[in-house]
Amino acid sequence: MEESIFFSLDSEQQVLLAALLAIIVADKLNEDQLNILGNFIEAVGQNILLIQAVVSSNPSTTESDSSSNTQVENLEKSITMLHQDLETMKAKIAVLEGKQQ
Repeated sequence: MEESIFFSLDSEQQVLLAALLAIIVADKLNEDQLNILGNFIEAVGQNILLIQAVVSSNPSTTESDSSSNTQVENLEKSITMLHQDLETMKAKIAVLEGKQQ
């Protein structure tokens, strides 16, 4: 897999990029939207960390069929959680958009 430019940035550049994106996004959204987006991004991050933990706890050199199944089940649970978070965010955004009209 080709390495993204994001992963070639050093830590200071990544912090600067995150700060700039936050400032740009914060300028365009109201308080409720910022809260929803911030929680959604945090949920995505937590699920990425969960996936990484599952993958690193099951080394591929000693992986058996049962641990592969467990890994798949954990990933499916993570995907389900992300889908639920997304649906919740969509509903909240719809409510907020209804209030603004």
